[in-house]
Amino acid sequence: MWQPKSQLTLAQSVKGNKIASLRKTDRNETKMKLAMLLSRCCAMLNIEKNMNSDQITFAAEHLVQEKWMYSLEDIQMCLDRGAAGMYGTIYNRLDLSVINEWVAKFEYERQSHIHSMQREEQTNNNIYDIFAHPQLAEALQQVSDKLLIKEVPVREIKRSKASNLEQLIMDEYDELALWGEDVAFRLYNNLPYQFTEYRKERIRELIEQQNEY
Repeated sequence: MWQPKSQLTLAQSVKGNKIASLRKTDRNETKMKLAMLLSRCCAMLNIEKNMNSDQITFAAEHLVQEKWMYSLEDIQMCLDRGAAGMYGTIYNRLDLSVINEWVAKFEYERQSHIHSMQREEQTNNNIYDIFAHPQLAEALQQVSDKLLIKEVPVREIKRSKASNLEQLIMDEYDELALWGEDVAFRLYNNLPYQFTEYRKERIRELIEQQNEY
């Protein structure tokens, strides 16, 4: 018998089979699994106005019909996080409207994770080619000089000391706004970045700007 997954992560949920695909194979079974997830969520909440069987059936049909772009694992993670209070205070009731609010907030987290995965994949595909480019060192030095608006004598940079460009990027990152309460992420162009990801993104931008001169 099908059971919800334990210790589920976003990396796992976004790769799960989508409801659109599952309902083509067996719509009733897909609806039954969604009803199981909804019942599981109800059982985790100690509230007066919880969902009854008719509401659960109605909500399951709604998810099958309207949330076809998600996987069962996505729905499970959304419900688990909502029940844990991660999407706001639960005011003593649970119904489809509350669940739809949770899904909207989950979508933001899901898309941020997908964008991060896409950037990482693109970086992994391109990073070796970028750093193998014979003009990279010269281009970075020229960009650094223009940003600092002063000439820097050409010299070998000690390994133990950050370059002017590296220091500039670190200073930029420190000035960015935090992403929520997570000190490991900063917002840049309305997307969350860890420093390593931000550094790769800024180097890529600077190289593109240099090519435009």
